[in-house]
Amino acid sequence: MNDTPIKDIAMHFEAVKVSMSQDKNGIILRLNVHPNDCPKELHTDWVGSRYVVAMVKLQDDDTVDDRGHVAVQRMIASAGLLSRNEEFFAFLVSCGMADHTASPDEMETRSTNAIREICGVKSRSEFRDNEAARTKFEALRNDFRQWKQGRAS
Repeated sequence: MNDTPIKDIAMHFEAVKVSMSQDKNGIILRLNVHPNDCPKELHTDWVGSRYVVAMVKLQDDDTVDDRGHVAVQRMIASAGLLSRNEEFFAFLVSCGMADHTASPDEMETRSTNAIREICGVKSRSEFRDNEAARTKFEALRNDFRQWKQGRAS
């Protein structure tokens, strides 16, 4: 492979998914490309040519549909931040979800373990594919917010 970045030589066009089927060789994806959008190179490449394909779904207003990816990434980051939050740890201790410790390292470990146990995951990355775990984490985070508000009053 040459040193030219793929994005510099990539063909760009908009397409609409028309159909999808399967045969012994794999998935057959049919796309409808407007003639004005179809790159000339695509017409001249041989049938059987291989391509690297990257597709992003567009919404009706031409904005990118991130399919909730950004929200899940934020949730994963939030779980990591909460594990290091002393006030969150105090919440966990006060609710009986973690045992008290004065060690910051142990506090983070116990907070992390509590989040994993409550959400039913072994790793925060499981939030990507586990909707039930995301729901449990949201509930935990909301309980923490309510607890904080109760302490502030």
